[in-house]
Amino acid sequence: MNRTDRPSINSTRNPRVKAAISLQKKRDRDRLGLIIVEGTREVARALEAGMDPVEAFVCTSVSEGPAIEDIAVTLAAKGSDLFEVSPVVYGKLAYRRSTEGVVAVFKKPEESLSSFTTRQAPLYLVVDGVEKPGNLGAVFRSADGAGVDGIIVTGKGTDLYNPNVIRASLGTVFDIHSAVATATEAMRWLKERKIRTIVATPAAEHLYHEADLTSQCAIVVGSEDRGASREYIDSADQLVRLPMRGIADSLNVSVSASILVYESLRQRTIAGRKQ
Repeated sequence: MNRTDRPSINSTRNPRVKAAISLQKKRDRDRLGLIIVEGTREVARALEAGMDPVEAFVCTSVSEGPAIEDIAVTLAAKGSDLFEVSPVVYGKLAYRRSTEGVVAVFKKPEESLSSFTTRQAPLYLVVDGVEKPGNLGAVFRSADGAGVDGIIVTGKGTDLYNPNVIRASLGTVFDIHSAVATATEAMRWLKERKIRTIVATPAAEHLYHEADLTSQCAIVVGSEDRGASREYIDSADQLVRLPMRGIADSLNVSVSASILVYESLRQRTIAGRKQ
């Protein structure tokens, strides 16, 4: 379907537009089982990850380059309804200031631990109590770079598919296996599979590079203000800390997570487990 064949929407009161805008709120995403994804890169990565598109809104007058039509063709091939919208309508749909001309609605992915698969010597990352979407998205981006096998997100306020998480992750949130669970559920799942837990906490005796991160394990990080919950600390196989030489007593959680997962990658590369 080319641009001229797409049905057009010029009113911000259109029911489809209003329904899509509502997906910017977590309660509506949870209620409808749908998420909203904006931007050519993010939509492309959702499609590459095998997610199911429902509908998409394209505004070619604000798009940059031919990428928008390539995305539109792929969306149509996947069975998505496509609509050409006016700049005014697109301005209501778009979540960010800088835009690329496409907003798509997808079925919400499975978020339970039952969707996880295990392989030999997996590396998991547990992110506990991190409510700021930008921080959580940055964690996904680092985890993707280091080859983390899965991310478990625990704690109140978790919103895995907040538009800001998607944006900050550059769409990597769709490619890494992820789940939302309570701390109790996460620890039970890990213990049942004999996956060691390495918890980052300032009170630890050992430095992070002293831990063996070459065998199957889960690295646990918490928020800057509260840290990992007591349940993780009390059940940990090992506690580790990052050295702090200045006046600050903690790092941004995405920075801490990056250091730890890349330390695992370094150790595993040396050990010949990952190339």
